Amino acid sequence: MLKRVFFFAQHFLLPHLKWLIATLITGFIASAASGMGVPLLVKFVFPVVFFHGVGEEPELLQMVPSLKELEPGTLLLLACASMPIIFAIRGFAMWANSVLVNYLGIRILTRLRMQMFSRVQALPMAFIEGRQKGDIISRILADTTNVQSILTHVANDLVKQPVTCICALSAFIWLLVDSGQGLLFFINMIFVALAAWPIIVFGKRISNKARRAQEGLGELNSIVQQNLETQREVRAYAMEERQIADFDSSSHKLCRNLLKLVKYQRALIPVMEVVTAVALTFLLVRGRMCGMTLTDFVAVAAALFFTFDSMKRAGTAFNHLNQAQGSLVRLEEILVEPDTMPDPEKPTALPQRVRGDITFDNVSFAYENGKTVLRDINVHIPAGQIVGLVGPSGAGKTTFACLIPRFYDVTQGSISVDGVDIRRVLKHDLREQLSLVGQQALLFSGSIRENIALGRPDATDEDVQRAADSAAVSTFLESQPQGMDTVLGQGGTGLSGGQRQRVAIARAFVKDAPILILDEATASLDAESEREIQQELDALAQGRTTLIVAHRFSTLRNAHRILVFEAGRIVGDGSHEELYASCPLYKELYDRQGIN
Repeated sequence: MLKRVFFFAQHFLLPHLKWLIATLITGFIASAASGMGVPLLVKFVFPVVFFHGVGEEPELLQMVPSLKELEPGTLLLLACASMPIIFAIRGFAMWANSVLVNYLGIRILTRLRMQMFSRVQALPMAFIEGRQKGDIISRILADTTNVQSILTHVANDLVKQPVTCICALSAFIWLLVDSGQGLLFFINMIFVALAAWPIIVFGKRISNKARRAQEGLGELNSIVQQNLETQREVRAYAMEERQIADFDSSSHKLCRNLLKLVKYQRALIPVMEVVTAVALTFLLVRGRMCGMTLTDFVAVAAALFFTFDSMKRAGTAFNHLNQAQGSLVRLEEILVEPDTMPDPEKPTALPQRVRGDITFDNVSFAYENGKTVLRDINVHIPAGQIVGLVGPSGAGKTTFACLIPRFYDVTQGSISVDGVDIRRVLKHDLREQLSLVGQQALLFSGSIRENIALGRPDATDEDVQRAADSAAVSTFLESQPQGMDTVLGQGGTGLSGGQRQRVAIARAFVKDAPILILDEATASLDAESEREIQQELDALAQGRTTLIVAHRFSTLRNAHRILVFEAGRIVGDGSHEELYASCPLYKELYDRQGIN
């Protein structure tokens, strides 16, 4: 655990070193004022306040003879003023420490979340697709908050409280030795050891329960996210009660883990209180038997109290550290996850606009679960060629297209664009050369104009309008409250499925990339809407290397060439006429649609 904490401290605390040092200094001052200042105040200042000139002189006057020369009123005033001075120093240091801790925590939380979010953007698609989205959200939001607590409040307490304990223990030892009761120190060390025992025992249990609680929170987030994303299906199939039951089950499981966690967290305080009370009682009895004065006892008791109190607070901080162990592990899984698709150290530069010549050389591909999707693919697609990809569901068409923008890396073989292996160029540079319209038209929160210009931020209003006209977006803009500047909700809510698809197609128009991938680009459109934009899609494809993944054969009427996929292999390659005559699978798929 310490190695993991050191990793996070190194990456997220050290960049704010000056604030960390200021936090520790103010914490040290507050700790010293509490652990040592108060007991010594009782030991030396109180006797001066209550000294009436009769009997033995207070130790402070014996140690500093010049104080005797002061007027009694002046001496009393100085003695009484020392108390608010010490507590003012303590209070100001605690306030400054609290402000600095929170400032440092906010900065660390922001940096940590940015690191997590940025890392998610860089990791391969396979990593994201292999995990529940709600769990990833929980790691970025909830787990980062837990770790922020560790690196600020807990880390601060793990420094401040031991300092308080050491100062109080030093005062305790000195006061006992000064009063001739040194033996009491060794006896009270037994109680100190007893106070440390529950911190260690409870810490291990808290770590296990906290990990389960964080996993349960991630599972609960996934259920909520999935439910909100599939509301139509949930209601159409009357799944409300089943969804509620699943949420209730996961919620109760999380509740049980949290209750167990609280049980062990809160058990530390009463155990420590009992040990402290027993130690003080023993000190009171033993001190009385040994003839200890009231002043000495109060000073020693204050030092002992601060010793145990700081141990209790340090123990609580240590338990919080154990509680966040689960969050540390979950964040570390993403932050140190190896990038299996890294950019090359010495990338090959692509021209500003590639020709679009694509070659698959003996390519095979399998997902991380071992399922092979493509086998021994050898295809050359000349620049500017329009290629249709057809075949049964799961045959590998979409995967074939997704390998070109390097969403995944080939398991075997290589893919090149204009003769350059795509693994030798920066992923960003490669993807700048592509436009993609997928099966689901996913739009972002923002205006229709912003969504169209997404792939080309420098596009002018004229460029956006031209793309909107080409994709038939303009036909429904009049029905929108603010036309092109209508703000859409998350996922493009406010538009129909067909309208969202048109906006996605307009986005491809405005990007004007030399390689175009249409993955069921018109799947959400009715026959009439498809006919409206098909002519413009054909115009967009001209002069570009275009891959059209299609189940609807009507979208392939202008394809120069068609590749037929079956079980991850290409079983047909040619024009419509050639394939219809020579490829039984193609003929079957084509005839099934009844196209004339």
